[in-house]
Amino acid sequence: MLTKNQEPRTKNRHNVAKSLLQTVAVRSLLAGALLAAGCANEPSHIDGYKPKSRDYQMPVQPEQAQGGRTDGSLWSANELSNYLYADQRALRVGDVLTVEVEEYADARRDANTRIDRKTEINANIASFLGAMAKLQKLDADIDPEELIAAGSEIDYESRGETGRSEQLTATVQVIVKKTLPNGNLFVEGHRVILVNDEEHHFYVSGVARPHDIDEQNEISSTKLADAEIEFTGRGVLSEQQKPGVFTRFFGWIWPF
Repeated sequence: MLTKNQEPRTKNRHNVAKSLLQTVAVRSLLAGALLAAGCANEPSHIDGYKPKSRDYQMPVQPEQAQGGRTDGSLWSANELSNYLYADQRALRVGDVLTVEVEEYADARRDANTRIDRKTEINANIASFLGAMAKLQKLDADIDPEELIAAGSEIDYESRGETGRSEQLTATVQVIVKKTLPNGNLFVEGHRVILVNDEEHHFYVSGVARPHDIDEQNEISSTKLADAEIEFTGRGVLSEQQKPGVFTRFFGWIWPF
């Protein structure tokens, strides 16, 4: 049992402890806010980023004689001086090439189905061992000419239509990663753009023919064989475009 002098002391202790807890909580919130602001200003990849790498293998590798260096000759097949008066186009491993991404896709499909079916059955028994006359005596409404009548009709119609249109234009620099035996070039390149916490990734790879490269050391993506072109994004805008957790959950369990 507390005395009158002990009760104020106990209340003061409780008030002091409560004030300390409030001070610690406020300081923790301020420290967390400052830390979050500092991290937000630091440019970095969102959730980490691992560049895509493609190990391209040529389906069929034709044999081709490679010119070697002859002893005593001043000419070598792979010297840069050989291209002194040639166009500076990407020809060797490590050279840089510009790919103009110009991809267009437009698909339409329309399907119509219509089914009409009609069936009628009429049967009459004019005479059958005098049975019809006896039936008419029992019921005057019986008509032997319309003894059995049945019919059915089916009418079904359906229509389906689907369409999709896509367009992607971009400029991506790629690097010659491999020179194939037939002279074609396997190129691959990435491009990462980070703007206002929204990260965009471009990836282009494919096989290019040297004579498809123009004088500006550029090639259209439509001329790349076995091409893989990706354009993805992640960040605040990408997250807002996704449906919420409850929307996805109810969409998953809803049977209709």
